[in-house]
Amino acid sequence: MNKPKIVIYSRRSATATLIAEIIGDDSTNIVCCSSPDQTIATCTQQKPDLVIILSIRPFIDGSELIRRIRLSDKRHPPIYVISWQQSEQIVLSLLECGVDQYMTFPICMSRLRGKSYSQLNINTKI
Repeated sequence: MNKPKIVIYSRRSATATLIAEIIGDDSTNIVCCSSPDQTIATCTQQKPDLVIILSIRPFIDGSELIRRIRLSDKRHPPIYVISWQQSEQIVLSLLECGVDQYMTFPICMSRLRGKSYSQLNINTKI
């Protein structure tokens, strides 16, 4: 059985590593990316089962990150965005452009792990 693949994007490697530690274990394969272009290339090559984006910057800078990820993988992997609290208008905009789940920092580790594992159909050991 193939391990579920998770792609995590964050400009800050420490933040991506922290999230990878929260949700990762021997049953998952996690790749951390530090730029939108690297994230898109990784999604194109790896065909992840879940994408986690730790910033709203790619949505503001015009990179069309979600559209490009969706074009690279017709399976439409779920996309989670974790960010500091944003206005209702920004959150609605994220959801309208294709984000499946929006969560805020500070993040509840067991909630993130539970949601990720539920999405990937992995038995959780929280």
